[in-house]
Amino acid sequence: MVRKHCIVGAESLFAQQSQHANSAVPGESAVAPDSHVAPVAPAARLLPDDPQADALSLIREAGLVGMGGAGFLTWKKLEYGKGASVVIANAAECEPLLAHNIARLETDAERIVSGLIIAMRIVGASKGIVAIKAKNVAAVASLQTAVQSATHSALEAAQGSLDLSVFFLQDRYPAGDERAIVRDVLGTLIAPTSIPGEAGAVVINVETLLRVHEAVVDRKPVTTKDITVAGLIDGSGYERDTSIVLYDVPIGISLREVLAALNIAEPGPDAQLLTGGPYMGNAAQLDDTITATCGGIMIAGPEIPDPGPVGIIVCACGASEERLKSIVAAEGASLAGIELCKNAVRLPNGRLKCANPGICPGQAQAVLALKKQGATGLLIGHCTDCSNTVMQIAPKLGLRVHHATDAYLRAGDERLVRSFRKTQPATAHG
Repeated sequence: MVRKHCIVGAESLFAQQSQHANSAVPGESAVAPDSHVAPVAPAARLLPDDPQADALSLIREAGLVGMGGAGFLTWKKLEYGKGASVVIANAAECEPLLAHNIARLETDAERIVSGLIIAMRIVGASKGIVAIKAKNVAAVASLQTAVQSATHSALEAAQGSLDLSVFFLQDRYPAGDERAIVRDVLGTLIAPTSIPGEAGAVVINVETLLRVHEAVVDRKPVTTKDITVAGLIDGSGYERDTSIVLYDVPIGISLREVLAALNIAEPGPDAQLLTGGPYMGNAAQLDDTITATCGGIMIAGPEIPDPGPVGIIVCACGASEERLKSIVAAEGASLAGIELCKNAVRLPNGRLKCANPGICPGQAQAVLALKKQGATGLLIGHCTDCSNTVMQIAPKLGLRVHHATDAYLRAGDERLVRSFRKTQPATAHG
């Protein structure tokens, strides 16, 4: 399913917030998904005016961190990545409901490709690849045009040929996991304790690459973040108001202020609020603030009650054990027990990593163990593949199955995570 979204330029929205307090449709801030919120930089401004400019220092001074969620200092990632042969732009955006990365590719692909080229030059990579799902047709078309334009411009400027290409990912979760990206694009599965550099790669989120362009070409510090606001947001006045993409939200502004600017009523006492995506997001409060790693604001209704006892299977690619426990409590159920996904590897620092992200063995052992502990229902936070394997056995044992994303996907009018048909293999294109 390709999610349709409304794109809103937050700069004018927040500047005019008081003017729109009593308005259902906030002026001209909303634009169609295939329109530009702001003019794309002309070709002459897609790379630094001064070819000798210290791009790494400009990125450091801008305060840029990875905007895909990890928050690692971008200048350090590029410094450590020197000597890599390829830079991969991560455009997977595999969390349900989130749409801001794909929206940016629809409207600002040239600046993202510019950021990719800058990153390639910093680390000395000979190749740049954008990894994206083929279903995002408008974004793919915009991206391919930008890649062709950049390649042509490099040849005209006698800078030599640019090896830029697009790689189509499978439509599954977690296609955007850094190690999954390296495995699918380069054919190398690195260890849970390793980083992409072990495979000669640097992986960077597409919004981060947009901000690389802004830091180096426009000399612009990082003060804003793109986010998606989704779920129970009726009344915003925007078209398609289960998913709104907000460009350039001021970092430090509260969730309460964001919702007010969009004319969205504050969640009631039974509602749930999350920052990030439905899989990996964290429970939030209205006075929490937008950070450089915040991917979205999700609003959902209450969990569906379960008579219990409910057993939990903790997956490295999904909701934390603490969040899963809170969902069981919200369902009004007792906790039967906790099992780890068969593919989960616990690192020395206590964090969980998947042995092979998104390609998982059967979960029969965990399901049977929880059944023996008295579970009559299961709560999972699994990836696509693990969810498939749970659904192959749990219903046959008479176990009810809930997923950590359920309340948010219901609120966003999305299909629940249960079982899926096999997806087509990932492929390179262009």
